[in-house]
Amino acid sequence: TYEKVWLLTLSVAGIVVSILFPEEHGWVQIFAVIVVIGGCSCELLVSKQSKWCFIVSFFFYDLPQTVVYVANGYYVSALFEVIFWMPILFVSFYLWNKKEDKDDATLTEVKKINWKRDLLIFLGVLAVSLATGAIFTVVGGIFEGISDFWYIDAIANTFSCLNGLFLLLRYDAQWIAWYGVCICESIMWILAQQWVMLILQVGYITNTTYGLIKWHKYIKTHKVEEVSNANDGINNNKKIDDNNNETNNNNE
Repeated sequence: TYEKVWLLTLSVAGIVVSILFPEEHGWVQIFAVIVVIGGCSCELLVSKQSKWCFIVSFFFYDLPQTVVYVANGYYVSALFEVIFWMPILFVSFYLWNKKEDKDDATLTEVKKINWKRDLLIFLGVLAVSLATGAIFTVVGGIFEGISDFWYIDAIANTFSCLNGLFLLLRYDAQWIAWYGVCICESIMWILAQQWVMLILQVGYITNTTYGLIKWHKYIKTHKVEEVSNANDGINNNKKIDDNNNETNNNNE
């Protein structure tokens, strides 16, 4: 019920905001509404550990999102959509398809990453973000007038790439990286005065928290099952050893 209400509320909110704050180019707003509905649907499927999130993302989020990025001058984001996200979606779908949950085929097995490794990766991403932002700031200076948002655009996509790699590998840390994307993209859309896209960020932040809780719950319960299965195996081996010892004693 929560998921249905959440998705319906955000979809209606996106349509209402697009009507209240019309843009000069109406076609951009249509694409933005598609992105809101498609993006929220995709993220909800990720929280539900569904491999179909990647297919929905390609057709109803990444393709229209690229159009919205270009229309608002976020050329780094548009470039990353084409060269990184679109190819990795199909690779992720293939790899997730091979890791179905043994008890529920609608779920994909997900796993936890070491927090020390998380911290090192985060610091590495931060360093790369600053360097990338500096590079694109110089590029933006060369092509003055094309875009004024190179720096925040570059940082957002560095976090986005980290999220994509974690998602590919089914690590729960992808939700932490996605918080970084949400913060950066919220700033981007405020600067661009693209209010419809802020609805998407509200959806992202709330679903990121929801998905993080769901994934942690899955990982925790399945760890218990793994330990239980391992103990059963040890007990079975012990019984076999006891039976063998008893047989040897009888033979003697």
